[in-house]
Amino acid sequence: MRPLGLGEIWDGAFRAFRQNPKVMVGLSAIVVVATSLVNLAASVVTTRDTLGLIERLQAAPADVGVDEVVSVMQQSLPLIGLSVVLQLVAVQVLNGMLITSVSRAVLGDTIGFGELWRLCRPRLLPLVGLSVVVSLASFVIGVVALAPGILLLVFSDSGSGIGLGVAAVVLGALVWAVGAAFLWIKWSMATPAMLLEGLGIGPSLSRSFRLTRRSFWRLFGIQLLTAAVVYAVVAAVGFPFSIVGGVVSAAAGNPSDTGAVVVQQSVTTLGSMVGSIVAYPFLASVTALLYVDLRMRREGLDVELHRAAQR
Repeated sequence: MRPLGLGEIWDGAFRAFRQNPKVMVGLSAIVVVATSLVNLAASVVTTRDTLGLIERLQAAPADVGVDEVVSVMQQSLPLIGLSVVLQLVAVQVLNGMLITSVSRAVLGDTIGFGELWRLCRPRLLPLVGLSVVVSLASFVIGVVALAPGILLLVFSDSGSGIGLGVAAVVLGALVWAVGAAFLWIKWSMATPAMLLEGLGIGPSLSRSFRLTRRSFWRLFGIQLLTAAVVYAVVAAVGFPFSIVGGVVSAAAGNPSDTGAVVVQQSVTTLGSMVGSIVAYPFLASVTALLYVDLRMRREGLDVELHRAAQR
């Protein structure tokens, strides 16, 4: 109950995880399994159709028309889009519910599924709206940043024009990365502000901007390092599963065979699920503790927490 350093934040995240593993792991497992099954279905269809198209192009490129390529894209892209949107929304809701659990753990309390659902249910739609707003903002930045370069590539008929278009696309990608990183940090406290302070979408975003003022680089370093470590662990956990999936695909003989694709993607998805079930609670715990830390540094929340803990 005092301003925290990086080591204390990570230690607190682990302790929150151990204090209430049923909720932290169980809730994460429900969301990860549900979203992974949708993602698996989209991956199977997309991989199967893409590999089949590649095989036909290699065997007889003259027989493959533009209509067939467009048909494969029309079938695959909506599934991928649905999977991405569902995952973004589900992870945002999961993040909010886990943050609520961690906020209680700060006071030494545990919370069950029933009470957690009762607390978070009125905020589910605002959480979904917050996820949509944040995702759209990043998407709009990308469109605006990449549009000039893409237009140059599409309408240029000279080597210099194409070169300029490539340079504009690279510059646009850098602008997109910087803009997305800025919003990622400045809006990183919006979810805990919404859940723990009962704010709406706009006020939550504004509150996050105010809380992160003069702490951008510190938050950026902690969030980036945490994400890098967590996703490195997830990748390490999933690597053996990817190897097994590749072996299955190679043994099948025909990589575009539906059965082989299903087995390969299922094994790979299983590895991703195992890592994600642990990764999401840890990331949510770090976000919640950063929120508490910012409020202790700026608003004397540690004094309020001491009083609450003594009641």
